[in-house]
Amino acid sequence: MTDDATSHAMANDDRAADEMAADDENVGGAGGFWAADPGDDLTDEPWLDGGTGTDDDFPPTAGRTLEDGRDALDVLLRVVGPERDGPPALWFLVLDSTDRVLPLVLPIAEVLTVPDAVVAANLVHVLASVLEHDAPGGSVVVGYVRRGGGDRGAFEAGWSSALHVSAQQEVVRIRAEAAIGRDRARILSTCW
Repeated sequence: MTDDATSHAMANDDRAADEMAADDENVGGAGGFWAADPGDDLTDEPWLDGGTGTDDDFPPTAGRTLEDGRDALDVLLRVVGPERDGPPALWFLVLDSTDRVLPLVLPIAEVLTVPDAVVAANLVHVLASVLEHDAPGGSVVVGYVRRGGGDRGAFEAGWSSALHVSAQQEVVRIRAEAAIGRDRARILSTCW
């Protein structure tokens, strides 16, 4: 086995999933959590049903205290909204020391599918600075977002690894990680 995410078998699966999701107009979350399950209270949100995707469509999430990974996923889905049907991106939520969501979201659009250690280190450095200034003792929730995502693939595993290495060096606590795709989403890890 190799550490190079591009030569791993999951990298081919990721590319195939992204291509299938781009071509597939049918909604289906085979094997994953349905982000807009008909019985879920999220289905009545306009941004899940063809909203414009502008900032004024974001439902309020700041101030909410997260109790577990399910809460983290719920907030990420609300914040990411229709962007889950876009190119690969990283989304960061900032939590205070009591796991309350702060009114600060850091979306990093169109990231490389193969993680870059320098980019990861720079992102975590910025997050460490924000936490030190605005949320001492706080943490972050990370969303790995891409059209064909929603489960652990080479994109999610690679960026997770790169961010964790930098987070250990900067002493940034990653509270939860989620994979979010157009048709499915799930928590990858939590530290509650």
